[in-house]
Amino acid sequence: MSGLLLYGNNKIIPFDPQFSLNSAAAKDGFDEQFARRLIQAGIKPGSLVHLETHAPCYCNTLSHIHQQVLVQLLEKNHYQLVKLNIHEVPDLMPWVPSFPALAVLDMEGKLRYLGPYATGIGCFTGDDLVNDIADIVKQPAPLGAIINSEAQGCYCPS
Repeated sequence: MSGLLLYGNNKIIPFDPQFSLNSAAAKDGFDEQFARRLIQAGIKPGSLVHLETHAPCYCNTLSHIHQQVLVQLLEKNHYQLVKLNIHEVPDLMPWVPSFPALAVLDMEGKLRYLGPYATGIGCFTGDDLVNDIADIVKQPAPLGAIINSEAQGCYCPS
């Protein structure tokens, strides 16, 4: 049992280990710059953008259930899931420290959320953030996006 616990704790890593997303998000205009780059890459407003990399990542497989639930929660609000390989938009690479990641563009093309789907071992033993993300999207637009850079769980580095 202790071996399993030790193994599991070694798999929990910070989403933003070098604080690159945290530092970038602290600067004025980050939300707008990130959203603009997504739109320039062909992402339309009302998108749940699943950010991934071309490298194999087991944690990406674990996010499929979170994607399905999020789409179900937001489909009546006309949100659609779009997958984007981060290498197709290299300008975003310094800002997305781990995968899988989620960016949400609201119906006006504003960034509403950027971060992981969940926390904990395997991203299913900690907090499932999907309901919180759906609630964020359904609320009136806040002053800025929710940037979740302090999460810990099953992530693959960029």
